[in-house]
Amino acid sequence: MSSKIRAAIICGGMSNEREVSLKSGKQVLENLDHEKYEPLMVEITGSGQWLLHDSEPKKALTPQEDAGQQLAIRSPFEVDGNLDKPFDVAFLALHGKFGEDGGMQALLELIGIPYTGSGVLASALCMDKVKTQNMLASFEILMPSFLSLNSQNYSFENVSQKVDSQIKYPCVVKPNESGSSVGISIVKSKDELKSALEKASKEDSTLIIQQFIKGRELTCGVMGNSSQNDELQALPPVEIISANEFFDYDAKYSSQQTQEICPVQLEASMTKKIQDLSTKIHAVLGCDGLSRTDFILKDGELYFLEINTIPGMTEQSLCPKEAAAAGMSYAEFLDKLIELALKKTR
Repeated sequence: MSSKIRAAIICGGMSNEREVSLKSGKQVLENLDHEKYEPLMVEITGSGQWLLHDSEPKKALTPQEDAGQQLAIRSPFEVDGNLDKPFDVAFLALHGKFGEDGGMQALLELIGIPYTGSGVLASALCMDKVKTQNMLASFEILMPSFLSLNSQNYSFENVSQKVDSQIKYPCVVKPNESGSSVGISIVKSKDELKSALEKASKEDSTLIIQQFIKGRELTCGVMGNSSQNDELQALPPVEIISANEFFDYDAKYSSQQTQEICPVQLEASMTKKIQDLSTKIHAVLGCDGLSRTDFILKDGELYFLEINTIPGMTEQSLCPKEAAAAGMSYAEFLDKLIELALKKTR
């Protein structure tokens, strides 16, 4: 009998970040140590069906094609019935809603499969930008001014007046629960506000209008289980220099002009400040496994933007680059995340 750890790489999903998730899953599959792990890919299709693959999916399936897969399963409760032995651990490579917001984590806990990343509560909290900012404000963590609104029930004139008096232009309009910069706009005047609200409304029912702060874009990953009072490890921060107006979807995944500098070129004291603040935020929000926190640096001050509890694992993604700068190979990085998942469950 094989002594290898049976790892389910769960990717795809029903969110607007599905294609990025498939790329993350493929990258994890290719870089896991196959001497130690027996990986299988579990793809969640756009229609919500679960598929088992012996290797990576050849293409994204349409809902009509779902039913024709021999290894198709309707839900995670059927996983064990399709395998000679159950999974030992799930490596979550899902991004966005229905994967990063606590629902998947709750399912896996219900059927007793350990999984990478944060637990149900921290996942749900960090996915909700409004609740995250309200929580961190109580710990006196600096962040841009913001207001939130229901996209289905607001007066444009009332919102416009609040922007004029509280936020000012330029401002940032974004969906509350969305990643990869989908649905985000930088608004320079009232004339642009309405279309930006409509764009964000396509992604979520709660919207955020945030003060735009022009500065250096920085991000920092943290590893460790705060729920177990682990000694947390902050990775080397990255500076992002985008040729676009901001680090949008195109700049993240398509542009050849985006620069990601790691380790960041800053004074040692500022680098430590970024790492310490990222570690504090990881702990305050109760994160486990891996998180990545984004900041703007302006005039020596760090402004918190948001936190990601399942950072991307694609070739362009930031946390694998940070791990490499810390001296870890990709396989060692993945191994550490699985080790933290199993330790959290024990």
